[in-house]
Amino acid sequence: MSKWYPWLEILLYSFNGITFTLLSFLWFREYRKNGNHWGGYLYLYLTVACAVLFGCNLVNYLSWGMIYYGQPFLVYPQIAALALLPPLLFHFFYRNEKEGLPGRRIWLAGLFAVYALALLFAVLALGALGRPFQDYLGDPRTLLAHRVLMVAAATGSGLILWASRRPETDRLARDQRRALLLLCGAWACVYLAGSKGGWGAILSQSLPLAFGFVITYYTERTTFFDVLIKKGAFTFCFLLLLAAYFLIMAPFLLRLWWGTRTAVLAWAVLVLPIVLLAPWGQRKLSLWLDRLVLGRRFLPAQASKYFLTGLQSAIGETELTARAERLLGEIFQSAVGIRLGPGPFSPAENAGGCMQAAVRPDGEQIGLISIQPRVHGPRFLSEDVTLLASLAETYSFLLDNLRLREERARRERREQDLLLEAERSELRALRAQVNPHFMFNALNTIAGLIPRRPDRAERTIEQLAEVFRYTLRRSEREWVELDEELEAVRAYLAIERTRFGDRLEIVIRAGDEAGHARIPAMIVQTLVENAVKHGVSAIRVPGRIEVNVDVAQGRLRIEVCDNGPGFEESATGSFCQPGEGHGLRNIRERLRGYFGDAARLGISRDAAAGMTAVTVEMPCTAQPVEVAP
Repeated sequence: MSKWYPWLEILLYSFNGITFTLLSFLWFREYRKNGNHWGGYLYLYLTVACAVLFGCNLVNYLSWGMIYYGQPFLVYPQIAALALLPPLLFHFFYRNEKEGLPGRRIWLAGLFAVYALALLFAVLALGALGRPFQDYLGDPRTLLAHRVLMVAAATGSGLILWASRRPETDRLARDQRRALLLLCGAWACVYLAGSKGGWGAILSQSLPLAFGFVITYYTERTTFFDVLIKKGAFTFCFLLLLAAYFLIMAPFLLRLWWGTRTAVLAWAVLVLPIVLLAPWGQRKLSLWLDRLVLGRRFLPAQASKYFLTGLQSAIGETELTARAERLLGEIFQSAVGIRLGPGPFSPAENAGGCMQAAVRPDGEQIGLISIQPRVHGPRFLSEDVTLLASLAETYSFLLDNLRLREERARRERREQDLLLEAERSELRALRAQVNPHFMFNALNTIAGLIPRRPDRAERTIEQLAEVFRYTLRRSEREWVELDEELEAVRAYLAIERTRFGDRLEIVIRAGDEAGHARIPAMIVQTLVENAVKHGVSAIRVPGRIEVNVDVAQGRLRIEVCDNGPGFEESATGSFCQPGEGHGLRNIRERLRGYFGDAARLGISRDAAAGMTAVTVEMPCTAQPVEVAP
């Protein structure tokens, strides 16, 4: 027997014990969370039995066999685990394949026979404890019962897998069945060979781990297989490093220190660096396994940061979805599809190697992320599923945030459109309306002129028609040339002069360069109407109205003056006072909408000349101006 066999055996016991304990914990947690899986509770019992068996073997090995001389409490769970493992495995395969088995009663009878053999072995093993054997398997009858039990369970399990006609939906199921058949054959051959110790024992102790590896990979790879691989690899490397340390350092330390306590203390101190470096080694090993074995380009934290950074600048739902598909494809190195819209959606579960995650912005599924299996690369495992779920939550949050922003922007645009339409309707109504007093006064004036001066009456009618024509024609146009507006103003003031006679003096000054400037329609007309209504009509002395237009430094200045009673002192400045006239308020709002702070509407009073001036200043432009935000 090789001198390395004892160290290999203890390493195998330690690794199997830790691995099956971890697997039992992970499986129990997953079974409680998600209910029944392939194999159900039987696989949980199998992992627990293996953990108990290898844990007891390890304690037995480290205690130099002293458990048989005064500490027999560990033997009982060891015998129970060793007796239960074969029938549990047979039962496990029967439970999963029974729907496709012909002659189910025969297989059920075989299951009861294997359980009976397990009970016989347990009875013989417990009876052998009272005899002077150091090992209960040293009893020939117990050893024979154990081998018969193992061969029967292995043969029955293989026959179940071979005889089952359960339909295999994908290549994974076929690969799993072939691997399990191969392991069942190896299991039967090991115990038929009859080697109790040495390398035969090493092979027999390795078979449960091989079964656990195959079953976990093919059935629970998306649950915790990669976690098990990482932790198992770290455990194996750590135990291997400790074993090498003791093999190399033990002879050297025993020559230096004769006292047992001193040697033990020295071993503990010298092994401390290995223990302290264990977390760093675990991180490096996990990174290496992710990159080279599991085919992952990013760690979870790196992938989340990369995904979030790539999506933050998206300005639309279509762009966000396209970017998410591209980034997910780079992270998982596979084809990605994101489907949004009304359902129904297929359940977010992993089938056929395809990963899926639901898009749930507010708890209700509105989409599905699907990642196709890699064509050339490792299959997706549990950490890939967890990472996809995390990235799907990030995408759902950003999608919800983007939709809220778009909805708020649409609502603001709708409110702005409604407000603009209201302003335009108000403007159209203002421009279309005819002051009834002006109309009645004009008609009375015309009626008085007809008998005495019919030619003047006819001209006044033409001027009145020009005013109405301009008002109605311009009610659908927002911008007009200044010359058009001044022509309508001249016609309007001519009618008023006909009514007032020599009591009204009119002066209009406008430079040639200002004639083609475009202004919002009816601005000058409204100011002149206010000057007549609130100015010259309120005094008994002769009235005077002046309209002055000039251009300076790219700005158009329109000034309308009258010698009326004027405004109160508190109203001077810009027309922002409560109770201001409807026409002036409309002018101010329109100027602000088109030019913002670049336009101004003001009022001033020249007490010495007795004139009130209303001034409009705006940028001089030859093109219509869009409404400012």
